[in-house]
Amino acid sequence: MRRTLLCLPLLFLPACASSSGTAKPATQTIRGGGAGSLTISSRSVSDVSHLAYPAEAVWRIMPSVFDSLGIPVTVLNPVTKTIGNNAYKTRQRLGRLPLSKYLDCGNTQIGPNADSYDVVLSVTTSVMPDGDPAKTKVVTLVEAQSRPITFNQAYNRCSSKGGIESRVVDIIEARLRK
Repeated sequence: MRRTLLCLPLLFLPACASSSGTAKPATQTIRGGGAGSLTISSRSVSDVSHLAYPAEAVWRIMPSVFDSLGIPVTVLNPVTKTIGNNAYKTRQRLGRLPLSKYLDCGNTQIGPNADSYDVVLSVTTSVMPDGDPAKTKVVTLVEAQSRPITFNQAYNRCSSKGGIESRVVDIIEARLRK
């Protein structure tokens, strides 16, 4: 998975964004007086993992996986086996860890924005059979936006560092190994 971070000061307006992978592109163009323009494109990518456990067994434990992550479940569809939260508002931490461990929302002079900004996080996981009844494909999509708590401005897109996606798989494997 390829991830890049682009931060470029443009006159007195800092512009930071990050992008990863492919799918669902979003672009933003910033123009500076006499300095030209900068177009930033960010993309979301689903993390796909293949596990050696039946899909039904994985699906049964998914609510406890999200509970372990500290993400309340607001989406639960047993037909498509999709679970998650499309608009979880948080600040500074996810569970016991700082948000900057999981998200790249740019940086300021005081540190990572993910640790000091308001963050709206979307985490959804789908569980599906992977060809063999004893194998499962787990697809997790993490998307986030952040904005400063002290200024009324629009949310800016953040990119995932892959930590939430790997934690989902690690928790599943730990629970099913028992």
